[in-house]
Amino acid sequence: MTSIRIALILAAALALLSGCETMEKSWDSTWGTTKGYYKEYINPDPTVDYEARDWGSSEEKLAELFTPVDKPIDLLGVYLNRKDRFPEDEWTEKLFASFPWVSGLAVVSLGGDVLYQRPETSLKPLNPAPALAVGQELADRRLRSYIDMTPLGPEMYLATALYKENDLAGVILVHFDLRKVLEFCPQPNDLVILTLEDVVWPGSDTAEATSLLALPWVETLKNEIQGRVSDGGREYIWLTRYIGDHQLIYLTQAVDDEKAGFSLFGLF
Repeated sequence: MTSIRIALILAAALALLSGCETMEKSWDSTWGTTKGYYKEYINPDPTVDYEARDWGSSEEKLAELFTPVDKPIDLLGVYLNRKDRFPEDEWTEKLFASFPWVSGLAVVSLGGDVLYQRPETSLKPLNPAPALAVGQELADRRLRSYIDMTPLGPEMYLATALYKENDLAGVILVHFDLRKVLEFCPQPNDLVILTLEDVVWPGSDTAEATSLLALPWVETLKNEIQGRVSDGGREYIWLTRYIGDHQLIYLTQAVDDEKAGFSLFGLF
């Protein structure tokens, strides 16, 4: 019996090592790391928690801050990307019921005509241009995304192809104010969100966030999906995530005097 147990333990260990090796060779997206964050630290349903935290590690801090923001957006992308026909009333009602923070839905032809919009008017003008600029490449059915940095705040768009019979006819757009999703974050002032072009959410220090944006992210993201950076004497931990084809970079200041313990970064 003892020999059988030893054999099973060895088999499990070899499987784990093999899995880690395979994971390292297949980083064509950031899902693996994000899945680890979700599983290790976060309750699947985002909640608002205004109590101050005493994080034991920087990884734990970043996970608890970014996941309640990132996961709802990811789920919205999954819901939208399953749709390629003109949205029925039932589908639309479920969209707004499941994602009440969504600002609007629009269906736009390839020529730029708005075929359907809900609500019919909004404070921020509808901006389908970046999605339409993709043109016939929309036929690959991949989810697209972009952020419109408006005077009224950042509006994020998710876009998927619209088909009429078997022909590409336009795009289905869902858009929302990122600040609404940040309401799920327990301490949004401790989180910074960047793209390669803009400071999407500065946290509590706009000047510092602007300085972080100036770091060489294009080169960094060619080879890394997570890490640490120093700026102005402060150390930040960061992780990048794709929403559709658009990359978001989540950062938070590293925890001082981190407690020794389990580190997700050691696994990937």
